[in-house]
Amino acid sequence: MLEDLPLGVFLLDRDRRIRFWNRGAERLVGHLAHEVIGEDGAGSLLDPCDRKGHALGAENSPLNATLNSGQPQEFAAFFRHKEGHRVAVRVRSRAIHEHSGLVIGTIVQFEEVFVVRAECSGPPMYGCLDPATGIPSQKLTRAVLNECMAEMERSGKDFGLLRIRVLGLDEFRTKHGIQSHIPFLRVAARTLRHSFDPEIFIGRWGEDEFIVVLPAANRMIAVTASETAWSLVTHSDISWWGDRFPVEAVVTYVIAQPGDKLATLLNGLEPSHAEAAGRAISVANAGR
Repeated sequence: MLEDLPLGVFLLDRDRRIRFWNRGAERLVGHLAHEVIGEDGAGSLLDPCDRKGHALGAENSPLNATLNSGQPQEFAAFFRHKEGHRVAVRVRSRAIHEHSGLVIGTIVQFEEVFVVRAECSGPPMYGCLDPATGIPSQKLTRAVLNECMAEMERSGKDFGLLRIRVLGLDEFRTKHGIQSHIPFLRVAARTLRHSFDPEIFIGRWGEDEFIVVLPAANRMIAVTASETAWSLVTHSDISWWGDRFPVEAVVTYVIAQPGDKLATLLNGLEPSHAEAAGRAISVANAGR
């Protein structure tokens, strides 16, 4: 029965080692049961973090609270998928007791917060999806941006734009081959898709960039969204011939207002000044 549940379920013993791992868990985070039995399920395997990238593993894990006190826990987290991207999940844990009442383990269930779906439905449409990442192509992204600008002029409502650039890809390509950058883009795209509500548009932009459209956004919403995007993308990684490489990124944002021009907004999102600072930061355009 546990195997057939449409959500992830695993059992931890007192030492936080995984003793059972169902097919739902395999589907959601990519690890097969025979790969994880005996592994630390509260720490390094899933490497859970919160929306700001703060670790929820090891001693900070809410699962430890269940093991130590027997109290059930319910919390949001971002698990690291086997392929390196982050998956937003809702987690619930319940203690397993001996007849004497001693806690001997915990049963953990988790499910996706945002169910990721394909951006295009129906028959395949030329230029709809980017083949490297599976999200809307640059062609479709530009069409969406033009429509957002037209709708803003009609309604008078602002909207926000995030621009996410994955860093270091030229150097990685030079060292490892012309196609070696694709896993970085794929992991970043999947992390972004799992980080935002399905109604938020996320598309490819440029060789190493993505655009996120925030409807009816103000500066606070844009700042929070940009910090979330940066935190989760930079807490993702890829596996390359047995080595793990972190994803590095820079995120910029701008609030579009009636009368703005798309070209001006996109120029304001140029993250070169953020790269020069040596870390990923969020900056507002024209003080908005």
